[in-house]
Amino acid sequence: MIVFVGYYSPENYELLLKTANDRKKLDDKWEDWLMNFIKVKTSLSGEFSVEEFHVDVEKMNQYFRANKIKNTSANRAKYIQEVGASELQKRTNN
Repeated sequence: MIVFVGYYSPENYELLLKTANDRKKLDDKWEDWLMNFIKVKTSLSGEFSVEEFHVDVEKMNQYFRANKIKNTSANRAKYIQEVGASELQKRTNN
């Protein structure tokens, strides 16, 4: 089973901090977020095939607005899995 883990560049993480509905649950600094990202990716890699998904926060926010969805951790995780799987399928079909 493939699991997609969302990766945010420092710039995209700053935008996430400004637009997330659950801002208080997020790390204040990108460096702290990165440490948690590495821990999560490492722990999942023992059980799953882990793929990094580089999140474009601008596109994600457009998707949330279009679908009237809040920018929360649960919805970000669903978005990353759906879009990651879709992009992987496109790559493997070409």
